[in-house]
Amino acid sequence: MVIDPDEANRLVAPSSAQCQHVRSVATTRIHERTGNVGPVVLGEVRETLALLIDL
Repeated sequence: MVIDPDEANRLVAPSSAQCQHVRSVATTRIHERTGNVGPVVLGEVRETLALLIDL
């Protein structure tokens, strides 16, 4: 799933949610937030994850 930058999400470049590569990441590795995809895209990511892990 590719997420294009726009005024609402404040991303600086096209980004992707790689739902098939789910893994945990230590919060100490996250230095800063670069954008926010919003509720619509987040809902799409959640739906994709649910399909992939058979929920």
